[in-house]
Amino acid sequence: MGKLQNMEGGKYGIIRTKSNDTVWIANFMESGTKFLDYEVASLLGKGGMGEVYLVRRNGEYYALKLLSPSLAQSKPEYVKRFFREGNIAMRLSHPNLVAVHDVGYNAEAGLYYIVMDYVNGYNLRSAIALGGAMPPNDAVGIISSVASALAAGEVLGLVHRDIKPENIVVETDGTVKLLDLGVAKARGTDSLNTMQRTVFGTPNYISPEQAQDASKVDSRADIYSLGIVLYELLAGKHPYGSDKPKDALVMLLSSEELPDIREKHPEVPEKLAALLKLMLAKNPAKRIESASKLLVILKKLGYAAPARPPAGQRSRRSARPDFSYSALSAAKPNPTLSFETKDKEILAFVKSVKAKSRRKRLLRIIAFSLVVLLVIVGLLRLVL
Repeated sequence: MGKLQNMEGGKYGIIRTKSNDTVWIANFMESGTKFLDYEVASLLGKGGMGEVYLVRRNGEYYALKLLSPSLAQSKPEYVKRFFREGNIAMRLSHPNLVAVHDVGYNAEAGLYYIVMDYVNGYNLRSAIALGGAMPPNDAVGIISSVASALAAGEVLGLVHRDIKPENIVVETDGTVKLLDLGVAKARGTDSLNTMQRTVFGTPNYISPEQAQDASKVDSRADIYSLGIVLYELLAGKHPYGSDKPKDALVMLLSSEELPDIREKHPEVPEKLAALLKLMLAKNPAKRIESASKLLVILKKLGYAAPARPPAGQRSRRSARPDFSYSALSAAKPNPTLSFETKDKEILAFVKSVKAKSRRKRLLRIIAFSLVVLLVIVGLLRLVL
């Protein structure tokens, strides 16, 4: 990239190389740095999208999410996604969603930012890796909390479109938080302005319909993704048995339904396994239609919504956070998101599946037309 030449933006770490490329220097905002009226305490996480810092103001702690300036310049669509993530979150208020307090652009620093509640805990990817399968009641408790957050978003027509273990965090007080509305869409908006026939998401967790056209999905796509997470919590491993995107898509877009979890894990209650089957139906018309409906079914099955800690315990902004682990380290780059545009092999595979589906529809139309034609010919013969 060339030798570093001169500094721009001062302490915020925006520099230029000889090729005039803007580069984001990780962890350049040191402890004590001022950003607007916040003071930086430490770096929480970093990745291709930017960085997340722990900041404080008037004795209270928050998370400050910064979009990489180089990404903002090279891909303006990510600026739009960044703002809409914040704006959608600001329209929602729910104990299982991370509260967003401010979204904007700091002209002095040249940085786009989101200020949100600090989340201190562990994500489900870490929980599964360390602890394996969870007891059914614990797994359903987490899923119920996520469903409750999604149900709140359904009022706005919100579809998250990226439900996965990395985006679900359990705080130190037991509260479950759903993160990252960056690829969500709400009624009348779309954080990525998704073009028709666009494919994106995390292949191991998206629904069959999202794998073919992300612009058309509704709440049922999130139910499928949540079902995959529930399966993983109950079994300790993913139902597809592979973390390779293409292998996942082969299983996802095949006509075969996923096997009953009780075939390998008979300890899972029969009614819960039946519910999981409904969540993972390949045909969205046969799937549970919404998070609200899922909550009703869970209640009927005897899985009550988990009790939330008292408000005084849930609010941790005024306490010194535990730096041993931060759930917002989820700011690390998620390579599967490049599934949207960059993986030509996967897109070619999806394209071939779509073409095959179109051929099947065409053959069905031709067959139906021939039947109608034969009926008409038969009627004409009777008449004549």
